[in-house]
Amino acid sequence: MNLKPVQIFGFIMSFVYVFLGMLFLMTPFMGNLIEDPGYRKLFGGAVMAYGLFRVTYFVRQLRKK
Repeated sequence: MNLKPVQIFGFIMSFVYVFLGMLFLMTPFMGNLIEDPGYRKLFGGAVMAYGLFRVTYFVRQLRKK
């Protein structure tokens, strides 16, 4: 298995998105920027869903090879 640096960076960023999404969902992180907790949870859920999508995309690409 020969991974390019861009693929490794994309895989790491996928987990960063999941981590940031969980941070927005479970803590008052960035409370100054997004004051309404409902919007913060919505944004956190969207970021986490995008991160999970990226992880599944990367795993499918690895299985395809």
